[in-house]
Amino acid sequence: MKKHFNLDECIVRPSKPEDETQLITIARGIWGGTDYLPKILSRWLNEPYFFVCEYHGKVIACIKLTLLPDHVLWFEGLRVHKSYQGNGIGSLMNRAMFSFAAGLKQKDPQLQFEFCTYYKNVESLHLTQKIGFRIVQRFITLDRHGVKRQLTPKIISDYEQSIFRLYPDYIPFGWQMLHNSSETLAYLKPRITVFQTPQSLYMLAGLAEKNIILLAAPPKDIKAELPYFQSFYKPFQRYGIIFPTKYKRYRKRFLAAGFFNWDSGNRLAENMLVLRHDV
Repeated sequence: MKKHFNLDECIVRPSKPEDETQLITIARGIWGGTDYLPKILSRWLNEPYFFVCEYHGKVIACIKLTLLPDHVLWFEGLRVHKSYQGNGIGSLMNRAMFSFAAGLKQKDPQLQFEFCTYYKNVESLHLTQKIGFRIVQRFITLDRHGVKRQLTPKIISDYEQSIFRLYPDYIPFGWQMLHNSSETLAYLKPRITVFQTPQSLYMLAGLAEKNIILLAAPPKDIKAELPYFQSFYKPFQRYGIIFPTKYKRYRKRFLAAGFFNWDSGNRLAENMLVLRHDV
């Protein structure tokens, strides 16, 4: 905690291109320097509703609001500089964004406020549940260290909304979760890659980091799928896989194939939480 820090002297404002360097500095202190923010930063700086917190001329936090299909305002990218954490800045940013979002809802009464977070992000869950967000969906995401071998899967370009039948409510688009609707299908088609292996069906999806998303039941031999997954990444590059919680019963298959949860070893925790604010 910074000495003599005064939260009342913080200014929450729209981001500017010249904030980029300071925002990258913030990202370097998040998740051991593996934060995705630098990969998406140039895009967010050119989109609406990307805000920062400035304190005595220094950018110390940021947050993003994104309009998604089916009248969803998605809250994401809340980051606080590691030297200023614990001073109430996260709460300040959430309050400011909620007030701003209320103004957008006046223009679109159907607008819903939603976000997704990691299940151990206790502070974020506490802050947002205090202002009325509640958990409405859970998913499982696992990581795997990449392999060298690569095999080319069959790319599927002709598909309908029924391809997302495993996700009747929310379709994972990386860490953004989209309502399963006709509007979402049109949004996703130019942004995802649907592919088929000899055993199963998947899609590659995500904003800054592409994830493998199951579109069918996990195959018996998940290890045989690894070279097909790796065709979308560099050899040995680590990646993530996302699937519904109902497939938690296939835990042993994923573990045998080398997948792991970030921080709970052999547990398949329901570690992606989707929250919605019922206004």
